[in-house]
Amino acid sequence: MTAIRLALRLGRWGLVGFSGVAFIATFINAAGFYAIAGHTQAEREAFARSFAQIASQLTVLLPPATRLDTVGGYVQYRAYGSLAIVFAIWALTSAGGAARGDEERGIVEMVLATGLSRARATAARIVAFAFACFIAALAASLGFILGVISGNETFSIAPSIEAAVLLAALAMSCYSLVLLISQLLAPRFAMGLAGAVLLGLFLLNSLSRTFDSLATLRWLSPFRYYELSQPVSPGGTFDVQATLVLIGIAVVAGATATLAFTLRDLGAALFALRTAAGPPTYEGSSALIWRIPVIRGLYDRRVGLTLWAVGVSAIGILFVILTKAIVQPLLAIPGLAQYFAVFVHGAIYPSFLSYIWFGFAQLLLAGFAITQVARWSAEDTDGRLELILGNPVSRTQVLIERATVLAVGALIIAVVSGIAVGIETRNQAIDIDGLRLAEASLLLVPFSLVFAAVGALLAARLPRATVGILGVVTFGSYLMLQFGPIFKLPEWVQDLSAFKLYGQPLTNGVDWSGLVIMLAIVTAGFVASAVAMKRRDVGA
Repeated sequence: MTAIRLALRLGRWGLVGFSGVAFIATFINAAGFYAIAGHTQAEREAFARSFAQIASQLTVLLPPATRLDTVGGYVQYRAYGSLAIVFAIWALTSAGGAARGDEERGIVEMVLATGLSRARATAARIVAFAFACFIAALAASLGFILGVISGNETFSIAPSIEAAVLLAALAMSCYSLVLLISQLLAPRFAMGLAGAVLLGLFLLNSLSRTFDSLATLRWLSPFRYYELSQPVSPGGTFDVQATLVLIGIAVVAGATATLAFTLRDLGAALFALRTAAGPPTYEGSSALIWRIPVIRGLYDRRVGLTLWAVGVSAIGILFVILTKAIVQPLLAIPGLAQYFAVFVHGAIYPSFLSYIWFGFAQLLLAGFAITQVARWSAEDTDGRLELILGNPVSRTQVLIERATVLAVGALIIAVVSGIAVGIETRNQAIDIDGLRLAEASLLLVPFSLVFAAVGALLAARLPRATVGILGVVTFGSYLMLQFGPIFKLPEWVQDLSAFKLYGQPLTNGVDWSGLVIMLAIVTAGFVASAVAMKRRDVGA
């Protein structure tokens, strides 16, 4: 029990943050349903017919929608479909931190020094995350129930509990898979590979709805078993067998991860590349590349940056390929004009590509910023920051180098993916303004720096809570973009969202006022972070 309590304490900020995200996601979607679908059955049926046409073309990202004329069907599609991705990201960061982050900080060694076996220590982390993700999933159910109550309706509690069990089972399967992958490779490669595997499993299931050739392989993806159940949608079912498969994946992968942990040394990988034998050395490297600021940071992250650039570019190409197939059927539906007026502007193909692809690219670049901020937070407690400052290097210089490395990394990803998208639009005969495509791609850099600046300030004040709080801020910013127009929030409130400040540069050009606000946030965030770093001891 002591090990479980310690694991819960180490992950308390993730529990608080993602519980808040889950609650907000379901509550806002439930309350938003009454705002956009109306209260009469005729209004809701008309809304469902229009929205179902859109949903049927977006199955590349989200599962098929059912009963969109009801609050349960709408929330099942909009909220629980997105929460599957959010909880998978939580599982990735939590399992990576448990397997490698805490090991580098010496926490695992301290726990094992008490006499606790590796098997029991790993089991404690798994049990603690299972408890945490179930609590967060229950928070989603609570938000849904309260959202329904706000619309003067009622909803049965049983389907909400089933939805929580299903969401927690998916999170646990992802957690155990990441935990297993983290044992196999060195720490610098484990998280990147684990993230790539989860993304691949998600896309395998999603793309199998569009490409029949992948249908025979989608049983490999835990996301497939998640979408077989739609408990809160009227007439939907809770597939017990599919849920048990998710739990089985979690148990088998967790047991295998435990075995792998017992077979490797602390700080090592189960499968390590053989290197030439030689006497140990404690002298610093004489390579010039490690002595050049910024360049050394980029070189240290070269593998991860390459994977990010290639992955984002591949996804961008995929979105371009699917754009025509998605848009053409929608153009024949006159009733969707009002819906499109909220989200797209100008020519339909560039507008749709701007909304779908660059909307998703913003999420990816925000995720890139969060991963870098997570590394900054880890360096505060694992001794690396103390080692860097002992060179000696000022804290302000460390902060400037961090920000510059992240900006250059985001620039590389934006440029490579922008070129890939531009080439593919020509192949698909989609007329896109090259200058505006370049502007939209480059604008992703200050956009990612907004989250980096907020994360830098959090890392300077609350390093262990940084990832959880930053995740809530990011998700809240995204929800502000989605529901600000629906709830008719004041313009200044909507401008609090970085996604809103990014605008629609592919169709409308650069929103210069939004860019200025983003740069102001970036400057203020990093300046405040520099002040905060000077006032706190390293590791405190």
